[in-house]
This record gives sequence, C-alpha cells and structure tokens, in this order.
Amino acid sequence: MRKAVRFRVLYLLFAVATYVLGFTLLPETISSSFDQILSAGFLIAYFVILPAVFWFCVIKIGEQKKWKIIIPFSIASVVARYSMPASLANYFEFLSLVRYPIIAILLIIEFVVIYHVVSMLWKSRKLKGDPRINALIDNIDADDKKREITLIMASEPASWYYAIPKFTRNHTATLANLSLLSAKRWHFALVLLGLVAITWVSYSLLILWSEIAAIIVASVIFYGIISVTASHRISRRFSVYCHNKHLIVNATFFNLLFIPLSHLQTCEAGEWECDKEQLKIGRGMANIKLTFSTPVYWFTLMGTFCERPTEVYLCVDTPHELVNSLNTGYLTTGGLSAGTTNDNIDKSACA
Repeated sequence: MRKAVRFRVLYLLFAVATYVLGFTLLPETISSSFDQILSAGFLIAYFVILPAVFWFCVIKIGEQKKWKIIIPFSIASVVARYSMPASLANYFEFLSLVRYPIIAILLIIEFVVIYHVVSMLWKSRKLKGDPRINALIDNIDADDKKREITLIMASEPASWYYAIPKFTRNHTATLANLSLLSAKRWHFALVLLGLVAITWVSYSLLILWSEIAAIIVASVIFYGIISVTASHRISRRFSVYCHNKHLIVNATFFNLLFIPLSHLQTCEAGEWECDKEQLKIGRGMANIKLTFSTPVYWFTLMGTFCERPTEVYLCVDTPHELVNSLNTGYLTTGGLSAGTTNDNIDKSACA
C-alpha cells in the first residue's frame, strides 16, 4: 500500500473511531464537570484535531487540493448536531433550518442526474468506450473541481453502460486484461451477497429510529449493485484498451488511469518487484512498466482523488501482446505509426 493511500485509510479509521466514540460516550445533557470536560474534548476532536489530521494525511501527504478541508468541518457539524448534549447541539440547529432547502436542491439534482443518465445511456448505444473517457477528454485541461465533478457525473451513466451487456456491444476491443480479484465470478457473488446482507442489516437497525431514513439508506446501499456489476464486467472484459488516442486502464469501476498516448514514453514487458511507494495496478508480480514523459491522471474512488504518476506498473494476462500493440501498432513515442496496424485494436479508437 502506497504512502498516500495508507495515510488516507489511517485518517478514515481515526475519524470513524472518533465519531463512534462521540455517539457512544457523550451524554444527552451536561450535568457534571466531567460532562463539560468530555464535551469540550470531543468538540476539540471534531473541529480541531480531525481537520488537522485530514490536512496532514489527505491534503499534504496525499497531495490533494486545499479546498477539500471543508469536508471534515462539514461532517463534524452534522455529527455534533446529533451527538452533542442538547445545550451544545442547539448551536448546530442551523442544520435543521436548512434541511428543507437542501432536500429541495437534492431533489432537483436527482432529476437532473436522472435526465443526464437517460440521455447518456441513449447516446451510449453507439459509443465505443467508457462515457467517462469522452467527458475527461473534453475537460482534462479544466480546473480540478470542474474535472472532478465532470468525472463523478459521468460515472453514473458509465455504471449502467458497463452493467448492461447490450450497451457494451460496440465497446473498443481490449488490448489486455488486468489480474484483478474483482474479475472472479466467486468474488462477484460474494460481494453481491454481502451487499444484500448490509442492506438488510441497515434497514433493520434504522427502522427502529426512522422509517424514511431506513428506506433511503437501504435503497442507496442496494443501488450499489449497479456499480458492483459494472466493476465486475470492467475487470473481466474491459480493463485495458485504447480509445481516441488515449490508453485507458480500468482498475475496477472505481479507479481509472487516463493516459494520453502523447505522454506515453515507453512500454516494457518483464518482471518487477514493486515497493510500497510505486503505483502497481493488478494482483501478482508486475509484468508491464509504463513510463510517461508528462504526468498522467490516476483517478481513485470515481474521481474523488486524483494523482499524477510518471511511472506505473501493471499485471496483465498478455504483457508481450500489449507491448507489441502499443509500440508497433499505434505508438511511436506518443504518436501514431503510419502504415502499421494490429487487428486486435479497434482502428477507429486510436485514430
């Protein structure tokens, strides 16, 4: 596990532990000096310690944008509203005052997303690749926030595009397949069973508190079946391919390596033992090494995080065929080679 990912996981575990302890230990009312000290301690943890840890682990170590510091403050405000004693929770009552406008905005966004998904799926009938790729090509030079929002919005129709086999019948032919656990049938079945179990457990627990909340949370979790199905089909069939002068590496549905062919300096086959700080995609020993003249884009968690690696290692099923396809079929130091083609590649994709 690379350093940036390791620190993100550490922050996530620390934040979850802090919030769980807050809901568990904080009293409903302040009736003693100990309650005051405990409440003050958790306020400091929510609004000082956690943002500081987020800054160090995610923004500094993970090299993310500074504006993302609003994330821990926003979550802390919501948690404080429902975990703090009543006298302190009242200071966060503004969250209740704006809930109806927020609900209205969310409904509008939901209708926009539905329209966006339907229109994109209709266009996907003739697409030869991931809908996210076309969105990235059009917005790759935009600012980080616009690019991130674009990728997240495109991920919704992309999940349906990959989950439904009929939509991918015109997909660009793959160059190789990554060695991924999510490509296994048994793994897919276990994840589906786990998702159903989590849906049932969450509904059973929340129904005692709020029927509406139980339905919403359970529905959102169960809706994840679309993304899980898309992730399995991507891992099994569409993990490495070339599209519109870009090499695409899909490490499941949630992680995407976006490589303009003009940035690809070398592609080598061999065997490499990667250390924890090197970006390796796939399970097992790396057998492909990609070196870039300019940093490329490595999107994780559906575009939530973006890194700019200059070197990537892959573990694929046909390393030599991939190297030959790139080096002799279409790529000559980033350009298209004239007169040489490879029948395993969709000619129109890289043209």
